[in-house]
Parts: sequence; structure tokens; C-alpha cells
Amino acid sequence: MKKTALLLAACCCPIVGHAMTFDMRGGYKEASHSYESRFKMSQSFKSGYWLSMETDNKQGNDNLDQSTISYNEIEGNYKYKLSPMVAIQPGIVYHWSTDGAQVRPYVKIIWNMTDTVYSGVRFRYDWNQYDSKDLSGTQDKGSVERLDLYLGWQNEYFSIQDNPVFYRYVNDFHYNNGKKSAYENDLVIKYKLNKTFQPYVEWDYMEQQGKYNSESGLTENRFRIGLTINFE
Repeated sequence: MKKTALLLAACCCPIVGHAMTFDMRGGYKEASHSYESRFKMSQSFKSGYWLSMETDNKQGNDNLDQSTISYNEIEGNYKYKLSPMVAIQPGIVYHWSTDGAQVRPYVKIIWNMTDTVYSGVRFRYDWNQYDSKDLSGTQDKGSVERLDLYLGWQNEYFSIQDNPVFYRYVNDFHYNNGKKSAYENDLVIKYKLNKTFQPYVEWDYMEQQGKYNSESGLTENRFRIGLTINFE
């Protein structure tokens, strides 16, 4: 609790930092007929550090009257510039829900190809601190290896980012597609209304990971709409 309080203080104090951002979004999974929402506060620092805290909620299936907290996350990273165009960004995510906690260390490499085009790659390992029942019925950790690719473009008014994601279970677990590995592609389009308000839309193709009424392997699309508010 003490660590969480300190992090919240850091995220909510623009005097010692460089920029604070509040992001809120809502989403809907087409095949699973499920609604979601997220609220996230982040703080960047001139030294290169970045901190955030978020809470994600589920609003139930087919209606909005079953709202529950899905999970919470605290994240921190540091951006180290190798050159004016290339940077490396090690970081870590602490994730917790009713199932248990998960630690997610990662390293991201960012390449600013031009003034308007950038790309990146991130390697992340999601280590479960709790055991779950695997396919053989024994208790094991459902830890995951994950690879993210990024390609983005931005100008004064718009930013577009495409983010293919590949992930696989380390141990004997399967996703809703019936496989040990899975893939999704996230496309985000953001409009820079002004320095403070930036609305955006997102489309995620999640292959055959949908599940509804005990039926798995459904082709899943997730649609999100959100608003980023910048405080400087």
C-alpha cells in the first residue's frame, strides 16, 4: 500500500514531472458480446522516466448492468537515447486481479525513422505469481512470452499506429483459439483536437479468440473509443 501511495503521488504531481496525462476509453468485443472500460493516469519526467496507474473494468455481456473491476496495473519505464533517432526503453508492469498478481518486465526499442514516421519492437515476459489448472489438470503458472511490433505516423493533427502482437504460453495452456499461441493486430487513429484533448478510435483484430455461451474459437473484433487529456 505504501508503494502504491508513493506512485500515485508521483503520477499526480505535475510540479516535479514534465507532463501528466489522463486517458479513458470504452470498448466492445463483437464475438464475445462484452463491454469494457479503462481509466489510466500517467506521468512523464524530463529525466526520461515514465509512470502510470490504471484500472480496467468489465461491464458484462449484452448489457451494462454487471460492472466489475477486471484488473489493475502499475507501470514504469525509462527511455535511454542511443542516438537522436534510436532509443531503448526498459520497463516493468505490475498487474493484479482477483486471480492473482503478474509481473511483466519488458524492453522496447524505438526508431524515429523520420520526423513523422516511427517504428519499434518490444519483448515482454508475463510471469504469473499464482498457479492455474493447465490442460492436463495439474497446477502450473500460465506465464506468457509476448512480442509487439509498432509502426506509426503522425503530424500536427493526426497520429496513426499499427501494433501487431504475438504471444504464447510458456507452459501447457491454450487460448480460446485452441492453440498455445495467439495473434492480434491493434490499429489506433488519434485526432489532435488541441494540446489538451485528443480523441481516438481503435480496432483490434484478435483472430479466433472469441468466446460466448460456452462456444470458443469465434472470430473476434474489438472496437474502442477513447479520449486522452494532457495536462502541462
